[in-house]
Amino acid sequence: MFFNIRKDKYKTGHTHTFAGINMNETEKTNFAEEYYKRQVTMKEIGNKGQQKLSKSRVAIVGVGGLGTVSALYLTLAGVGYIRVIDHDTIEPHNLHRQILYTPDNLHQPKAKIAANRLQQINPLIKVEAVTEKIQPNNTERLLTEVDCVVDGLDNMQTRYTINRACVKTNTPYIFGAATGMEGNLTVFTPPKTGCLECLIPNHPTTTAKEEDTQIQTQNTTRGVIGATPGIIGSLQAIETIKLLTNTKTNLKGKLLICDFTDMDFTTINLTKNTQCPTCHNKNSKNTKTNY
Repeated sequence: MFFNIRKDKYKTGHTHTFAGINMNETEKTNFAEEYYKRQVTMKEIGNKGQQKLSKSRVAIVGVGGLGTVSALYLTLAGVGYIRVIDHDTIEPHNLHRQILYTPDNLHQPKAKIAANRLQQINPLIKVEAVTEKIQPNNTERLLTEVDCVVDGLDNMQTRYTINRACVKTNTPYIFGAATGMEGNLTVFTPPKTGCLECLIPNHPTTTAKEEDTQIQTQNTTRGVIGATPGIIGSLQAIETIKLLTNTKTNLKGKLLICDFTDMDFTTINLTKNTQCPTCHNKNSKNTKTNY
């Protein structure tokens, strides 16, 4: 993708010409200094943290209400590589909460539209679109070579598939869920923490198709206000940034429960299920980095 060439004059008085991915190294450096200036001044980030973000690789599974928001803020933060995975297309009922799309994008692939939009927002990073549907036989391949996985899903069976792949590959999993005016959030990093199936045991008698029907019924009867996944998706982005920059305070082993009706926020400690079929025998000597 190419972007229109233009000239931006910074406060320093210097003029820089750039054209998206066609910027030379000097132009990229100058542009990046200005782009990330306000967050680099934070002691929690700094130049060292920004460098970590630029070298990080994140997969976002599902670019709907949660995923579009987390993807946007991770893009703005400067995560160097983002893979957006979604097999679905954009429909009218998505538009009130899925912030990367417009009516002009209707019936087009979410992953491709999201990737193009994110690349325009920050030409300093790389965004890859994947339009494959997550299945047990392709999950590990789709999630290969990433530092963490961000959950933008609304389907528990697919979440269990993601969870098992993350446990097997020792990849941190940023879990988030939102409905109505409620949401919750946690960070799974087995073997240091439990996994999704420790928190919410799987019920294999329910098929993915049956669950999709249940979700559609729930969304029709209860619905969701756009701000709810907006808040939870933003919190997922913050937890991801903290994870990638090795910030000590985070939601590992904790569940944040949000009730926006009365603005009640509760954090509870999570325990491992010693009988969990997915993570109870996890080998902690995996070669992948533990955050």
